[in-house]
Formats: sequence, structure tokens, C-alpha cells
Amino acid sequence: MNVKINRFTKLEAKLDTAFSEGHYNEAISLANELLDQSEHAEDQKAMMKAYLNLAGSYYYLGQIDHAFENVLQYKLLCDEHGDDQDKFYLFNLSSLIYEFDENYEKAKDAMNECINIALELDKYQAASTCLNKYSYYYILEQNYSEAAKNANASILLAKKYCPGDILLQCQIYFNLAKAYIGLDRLEEAKEILEPLRFNAYLKNSLHEKGHYYFTLSLLYTARGDYEKALYTLKEAHCIFSDLNHKMMLKSITKNLSEIYEMVHDYENAYKILKQYTIICEQLFTVRLNSKINEIDIKHSIAEIEKRANLDCLTGVYNRYYIEMNCNSWLKERKITRSSICCIVLDVDHFKNINDTYGHLIGDEVIKTVGNTCKQVMEEENTIVGRYGGDEFIVLLKDYPSNQIMAKAQQLFQALSDLK
Repeated sequence: MNVKINRFTKLEAKLDTAFSEGHYNEAISLANELLDQSEHAEDQKAMMKAYLNLAGSYYYLGQIDHAFENVLQYKLLCDEHGDDQDKFYLFNLSSLIYEFDENYEKAKDAMNECINIALELDKYQAASTCLNKYSYYYILEQNYSEAAKNANASILLAKKYCPGDILLQCQIYFNLAKAYIGLDRLEEAKEILEPLRFNAYLKNSLHEKGHYYFTLSLLYTARGDYEKALYTLKEAHCIFSDLNHKMMLKSITKNLSEIYEMVHDYENAYKILKQYTIICEQLFTVRLNSKINEIDIKHSIAEIEKRANLDCLTGVYNRYYIEMNCNSWLKERKITRSSICCIVLDVDHFKNINDTYGHLIGDEVIKTVGNTCKQVMEEENTIVGRYGGDEFIVLLKDYPSNQIMAKAQQLFQALSDLK
């Protein structure tokens, strides 16, 4: 068992590095290797990670059909095996889908859910990453004030909770610089970008170097220095062509064409515009509306939340859900003065049943008791749950006090009649 975990850990680390550095073809190869091994080992979590990275890699390479095939595979596993953290990844995927469809409002909604989940789980590095992505969506909407606000919030989190993550900080500074350029705060943008030129990480990471050149080109364009803007855009174009990053190539060719037109070089403007058109055609051969309906992210989130609150054996609510709702009702009671009643029951001589007939029969007894409780107590403001072992709890809110004993007697009789 330990050998399998160690092997997957090493492979997953290599996959994380390849993806974060923009080596998407390598990431696809590693993800497929992880998928093969995890399928053989029946490790669903590792399979989900493989599909997640395949979806992202194909997306950035512009191979949208392959991207969404892997999104769907991820969703199928998530519906069956997902947990709270997988809700985070599902919202992340949905933001990617909406981004591709240029529905930035919904992309922001999905990313905002990611931020909230990350903060609830105390995953501040993930929260910082999501805030930076949130900033990016505002940049795409040309709302540069909100973009700067969120990028600054992101860098504060990154410096406090993950000061050693140079990659993340570089990515945040790129968005912050773009926001300042959009706000015509060019000197502040320059102050951010200048020190990054000497950053050792950028020298060793083609992906981030490409983003640096692209961001620098925006600054030069805003200053009217078109010669430098063209140079930096061409450098970015070379890098992202080597990486086959079609999403970035789309933005780069669009900007190149516009600058050539500004300097009256219409021949090159036309050539680059043709490249831009071809990339757009390649990216938009897939219509997303049907894909979004197929994925149905909200359904998956609901299934995960439902599964997290239910006892897996009986289908009634679990102890966590009971305690959470009981606390909530007690807090409400201070304001509303509502009445709350609790019925507690267990199965007589349950240990003898297990010892005599075995645990499989014992499980069937527990299931039957749970189902009977649900059938009898199926009313509004009533929660039926398994507290543990053979112990069950029924919570009733605002139930008529003169009827509680009769209801408890009805439940007792129904359970006594079980054979």
C-alpha cells in the first residue's frame, strides 16, 4: 500500500510541475500515465486528479472536445466519490467553461464559490490563486478598479500564507500590472514589472516568461512605444507557439494585428489578422451550450452535499448534520422562541442480534429502523438521523406540544411491529 501511495505522489508531483509551468503536452502524457496506474489500482481520487489535469491541459491547448470529454469523466467520478474539496474543483471547472463561453459574470460567480470554499477549508494558497483568477475576469470585462482590488487582496494572502510560492506571486503581479495599465497608472505598472525582469523563476519558466512579455507589451502599447510592444509580443508569440497555447496565441495575435495597424503596417496587420481568424475558428468549432448542460455542475455539487450529510448505511441524516441543525435551531430559538423537541431511541439487545445472526443481519436491522423512522416522521421541520451504532434521534421544531407524545407513541408502535 505504501509503495502505491509513494509512486502516485511522485507522479502527481511531476504532473503538477508540468501543468503549472505550461508544458501541457507533457502534462497530458503524465496524466494518462497516472490514469492508467490509478485505474489498475482502483484509486478513484488519483483518477479524478488525472481527468482534472487532462481537462485543463487540453483546454489551454485549444483542444476543446478533448477537454470536455475529460470534464465529463471527472464529473462522473465526482458524483459517486466526490467530497467537499471536490466541490472546489467542480466550481473551478465550471469557471473555465464559462470563461471559454465568454460569460464572465457566471465565471466570477463560480470563482467566488471557490474562494469561499478555500477559506472555509483554511486553504489560503488556493484562496489566493482564486482571487487572482477573479481579478483576471474583471480584466477581461475591463473593470480595472475591481481587478486591482482583487489582485491586491490576492497578493496579501500569498505573502502571508505562502511566501515561498514565487510562481503564484508572479502570476498575481501580472494581473495587478494589467489592472494598473487599464487604469492608466503606468508608473505603478512599471514598478511592478521592472523587478520581475531579474526574477530567476521567469528565466527558467517559459510559460511565465511568455506571460511577462505579454504583460510588458501592454505597458509599451499604453505608453505609445510600439516598437518595444511589437518586440515583446513577438517574443511572447514564439514562446506560446512552442507551448502550443492557443488561448494565449489568440490574445497575442489580436494585439499584434492592432499594433501593426496603428503603425500603418497594413501588410503585416493583414497577415497576423489571418492567423488570429484561424485560431478563433479552431477554438470555436465546438459549441458549448450543450456541453454545459451535459456537465451540470450544480447537480454534482448538490449530490456531494447531500452525500456528505447522509448516513451511508441507512440513508437518514448523519450525526454531523443533526448537530449542525440542532445548533442552528437553538440559536434561532433565542429570537423566535420556537419550541424544539428531541426523541432518542435505540434498538434493544442489538449486540445480541449482531453476535447471534452476524453483522450483515445487524446492518439490515439498522436500515429497517432508519426507514421506519423516516416514514413515520416525514413532516416539515422534522429531522431523522442516526447518531451512531443503533442510536437514532428525531428533532422536531414547532411541533404542537399536545401531539408530541402521541407522535412518539406512533413511532414506538411502528418499530415494535417490525419483524
